Amino acid sequence: MIRILGLFSLLLLFGCKKQTTYTAASSVQLATPLINSSSLFATKNNKIEAPYLDAELGLEVHSIEGKKRTVFNSKENIALDEIGTYRLRTVNPPFLPSEWVELKVLPEGKAIESIDWITDPKPNYFKGGSAVLIDGKSADFSFHSKGWTGANNPFGLKVQFDTTTRVDSLTLGVLFNPSAWIYPISELQIKIQKDRSEVILKDFDFKVEGNLNEQKHVFLSFEVGEEANEMQLDFIPKNLPEEHPGAGTPAWLFLDELIIY
Repeated sequence: MIRILGLFSLLLLFGCKKQTTYTAASSVQLATPLINSSSLFATKNNKIEAPYLDAELGLEVHSIEGKKRTVFNSKENIALDEIGTYRLRTVNPPFLPSEWVELKVLPEGKAIESIDWITDPKPNYFKGGSAVLIDGKSADFSFHSKGWTGANNPFGLKVQFDTTTRVDSLTLGVLFNPSAWIYPISELQIKIQKDRSEVILKDFDFKVEGNLNEQKHVFLSFEVGEEANEMQLDFIPKNLPEEHPGAGTPAWLFLDELIIY
């Protein structure tokens, strides 16, 4: 009887023991880092900005061709001095590396004396003013960032040069974030003025393609091929396309950075 009770006690003990599950570190992926660059342009002073990156984590950097550059233990050592797209991710073995983050680095453009928003009233998303369009910095992906300016109704920008400038092309940064009804689909008319000569008109239509759940900063290029003292850019945002849940309503057009080449 005593032996039976002892056996019953052992069965009860092991039967009630809590099951514990452990996850190997090698199967845990690091979080995707919030990374930006101090400038859009390829210079030795263009550095990585990652304020929330843990000091113990390293950064693996690849160039646009996919060639591995190096692994840094400190983001301060990285200079984005080559034109192209950099791919970065955090590393800290034995954990799995994070997802890749891409940073676009562009050649520097020609000098712009001033840029002004010439449409009143100013839009709701005008936190940084028109100056953010020529500050050489890339806005965060969030449309709440002060680096963006945008509207869902027609608006105009006036660009002035200090001297007569050859404008081969114009590059414009736009935000693609359809879930927030921010969809770069618009008409663009460029009015080019040189001294007192006749105004030259250039008309464009543009639409950025992508997944409706995607969020990205896209740079569009428009061929100009004229000399100018000033230009006026008139945007007419179109309605959201049929594939969007809000089809038929005006799309928001968010801009950051206007570069003249």
